[in-house]
This record gives sequence, structure tokens and C-alpha cells, in this order.
Amino acid sequence: MKVIQFLHLFFAVFVTAVLPKSNAEIWNKPPSCFIDNQRKNYLRIDEPVYDTDEETIISQNRQYEMTNVRQYVVNNYPYFKGNIFETPERMVYLPSHTLQIRLMQIDEKKEISRAGDFYYYNFTITLICNNDDLVDVYTVLPIIDTNNPEPFFGKPKYTYNLISSYAEDFKRQQLLNPIIATDYDVTNAAVQFTMENNPHFDIMYNGIVANTLNKHHYALLTPKVPGKLITDKIEVTIKVTDMGFPPRSNVTKVVINPPSPPMPIFKSPFYVGHYYKNNTFVMHENPELDEGCTFYSTSVEISYNNVISRIFYTTIVDDKIIINKSDGESLYDFYEENYTAYQLKAKYTDPITNLFNVGVATFIVEHHHDL
Repeated sequence: MKVIQFLHLFFAVFVTAVLPKSNAEIWNKPPSCFIDNQRKNYLRIDEPVYDTDEETIISQNRQYEMTNVRQYVVNNYPYFKGNIFETPERMVYLPSHTLQIRLMQIDEKKEISRAGDFYYYNFTITLICNNDDLVDVYTVLPIIDTNNPEPFFGKPKYTYNLISSYAEDFKRQQLLNPIIATDYDVTNAAVQFTMENNPHFDIMYNGIVANTLNKHHYALLTPKVPGKLITDKIEVTIKVTDMGFPPRSNVTKVVINPPSPPMPIFKSPFYVGHYYKNNTFVMHENPELDEGCTFYSTSVEISYNNVISRIFYTTIVDDKIIINKSDGESLYDFYEENYTAYQLKAKYTDPITNLFNVGVATFIVEHHHDL
């Protein structure tokens, strides 16, 4: 019987010494050093700080006493500044046994915006105990956003020069040159767009610009009447308002110019006609336009000293410009001059918008006195 009892006792001691301890036993082991109000490996900080404070000391109104702590390191928090001096490891050598973390003002341009009244920042405090043990203490810092930055647009004015009268063209140009408002507040992940009343467009929120930390927001103008042609110049004012308290706003202007025809360009800067004393006129080369005369409504006039000529006129036949001489008219200064210089003025007119553009060339009439 005594032998059996001895074997049981020996086996129990062997199992206790050889088998590893359970996770529960390791977790329940008290840390070698700790901070007051620490629960397990978490430290609760209830008192929030303000994002506008240039510097904040934790704790502000509460003392976090530390026990058996020789020094500590603050990790994963870029705004930490050491109590005595800062090392590359962000290590603090203790002047006392009270936890003091100096926090610098956060950079709202680099921190992601979130909806809600508080912004929570996670960081870790590594305690270095008197016996050289390391204890990681995790904490969450509440930050109050005071809505200090106002939202603003990327441009004070957005100008869209349409190439066609269709609303789809304006929609395409909005994709190429989007209307974007920026708001840097860390607890404001949304803005509201509004627009003055007008018969042309409504405005809608079109989402957050990707990879901008929820800072940049799209606005989108949508036509009130789908398919309606844009034939007149349109100017509207857009307002952006953030959802913070108090709300802040800013404005921009949108200018939409309907399509204008391109400037007509002659293939040659000048053209020569020949006028003879028998009152005949000959053109060896007719004027031509680079883009032709068929797409837009085209007209070409001849003038002398800004007065439309009564002697010469043009007709357009099959995309060709033909210069003609009026019957019964003659050059009054035929013998006094060797040539007369006129101006050719071509005009493209958009048949939908009635907008136009002009281009010029020189028309020279040589006087042949000897024939």
C-alpha cells in the first residue's frame, strides 16, 4: 500500500513539473509591473482630449500610478513626446511613478475621418519592470473634434467648354474635371452639397474619392430635363456644408459654355484674282477651308476697308468657295493702281446654338492694264 501511494505522489509531481501550464494559468498570473486602473493588459482612459490642443498631458485630472515600473515605451502613436527627452525608441525615463504621456496636436490631414462625435486612437504602452519583464498595456484615447477646418472646393470656379450641345458631353467633362470638396475634420466623414435654384441642373452627393482618408468628396450635376440641349451659357453657384458642429460652409461657381464652332482656317493666307481692262475676271485658284464647308453653316464675304464689296461676291458649291464678279460693276481705280487688296472673311455658325467663329485671308485682285 505504501509503495502504491508513493508511486501516485511521484506521478503527480512529475506531471506538474513536465507538462506546460495552461493559457488560463499564464493569463491569470499577475504582471510584474502595472498601471493603476489597468485591467488585464488594457488601460482605460475616459477623459477625452481635444484635437485643437497643441499639447495634452495624460493624465489631465487623474493620476495613473505605476508599480514596479522602471521606464516605459509608447508605441504606434506618432504624436507622443517624451517626458524628459525623446529617444529613437520613444522611451521615457521616469522622474516619478506617475504615468505622464505628452501628446502633440494631431495632423487631421493624415488621419482618416470617421463618423461620430469621438475619434478613438489606439496605442500601446510597453512597461519595463524593475525585474526587466516587459508588459504591453493597450489603450484607446478618445479625441474630441471641434470642427475647426471648414470645407473647401478644389477650384474657386469650374469652367466647362462643351464640344457638343448634348448633356452627355457635360457628364463626360465632369468625369474628366470633377467637382471635389475637401474637409479635413477627423470626426466628419460626410458633407452636403446644395445649389441655387435654376432651370437646368440638380446636384447630388457622388461619394468619397478613393484613397483620400474620407477627406475628398465628389459633387455631381444632373440635368433636370434628360436629353435637353445646352444652347446657352449657364452659371450656377454650389455650396458645400460639413456635418460638424457648428456646421461650416464654402462655395464655388460652375460655368458651362455651349459649344462654339472652331475658327475657319484658309488653306492659303492669300488668293489672287486677275481683272482685265475688258471687264473680265478670272480666278486660277479658288479659296478653300481646311475643314471644308459642310459640317457647320458657312458663309464667306469679301470686304474692302471693312465695307462689303459690291463688285465681288462668293458662292459655295459642293464644299468649294467660288469668287464671282457682279455684272455691271467695274473697278473705279483700275488704272490708278496695280492691284486692290480685299479681305476674305469665313464664318462658321452652329445651327443649334447660333454661336459662330470667323477666320480671314487676303484676296488680291491684280489689274492687267496691257491686255
